[in-house]
Amino acid sequence: MNRFFYVIIATIFMNSCEVIEGPYMNGTIDPIDTTNNVYVKNILIEDFTGHTCKNCPDAARELDAIHDVYGSQIIGLAIHAGQTFARPYPIDPTGNPDEKFIYDFRTSWGEELDGFFQVSANGLPKGMINRIDYSSSGDHRKDWGEWANIVGDELSKDVLFGINIEINQTPLMLSDQFDIIINSEALATMSGNYKLVVCLTENNITNWQKDGDIDDDSYVHKHVLRSFLTPTFGEDLANEEINNGDSFSNGFSPVISDLENYNIDYSQNTLTLGNGNAGDWDLNNMYVLAYIYDESSNEILQVEEKSILNK
Repeated sequence: MNRFFYVIIATIFMNSCEVIEGPYMNGTIDPIDTTNNVYVKNILIEDFTGHTCKNCPDAARELDAIHDVYGSQIIGLAIHAGQTFARPYPIDPTGNPDEKFIYDFRTSWGEELDGFFQVSANGLPKGMINRIDYSSSGDHRKDWGEWANIVGDELSKDVLFGINIEINQTPLMLSDQFDIIINSEALATMSGNYKLVVCLTENNITNWQKDGDIDDDSYVHKHVLRSFLTPTFGEDLANEEINNGDSFSNGFSPVISDLENYNIDYSQNTLTLGNGNAGDWDLNNMYVLAYIYDESSNEILQVEEKSILNK
């Protein structure tokens, strides 16, 4: 497969917000032939970010550029975490509508992931590509200028699991309750400890973002982590030898308003510098995201997402 990525990288640390200048990924890329595959290899890009990190939009644009090439095989997850660039500014008691950066995108799960993988403390923007190269030295934390080449390599790996997401809205009582079933299938014989993680994301949130020297009040935030339906580091899928063709089914029945209220309360009462301004979720833009990873290496082996309203 031919890939030509012309990336000029200049790295300057300024208040721990890392500057890496474009251009973004471009060139000629031969797409993977998926016509004969029931399941294809998908890639999760976890983009650690913050609304006052002026260089973080460059990473978001790179993620978009990679997605433009590979389509649905690239799944993004924007994790706003930390007390520096992701913290909200206090809300004016008068409710001044011109206040900037008062929304709290952070979550308890994002904070836990950031604490474990030590990403924001080492400068933003950075991300993880399927969490490969996990080590205490931080090789898993990738500058956005590296993402395109890494994605190309990851897509050439064998597909070890398939994931299918079923979503049904509960017809009675609660209009924002959903029955979610994650069906997964082993596509090879393996032995190890494998975990399933399921979370909710929201796309197309218009809110403040520093973009270079501009304070942009119409910035569109994508792939924003909203909630986990499993523990942060997942639940057991299989912890012994599994055979090619083995199948698994895991069900969840979340009430979205309950999860939203949890985030509001967590921001107000638990998060450092939180303000409780973490609501206004839009079901029309929300997705279920599920991934399977190898507990021994932290590497994500497969990921899938689906609109919660089956749009």
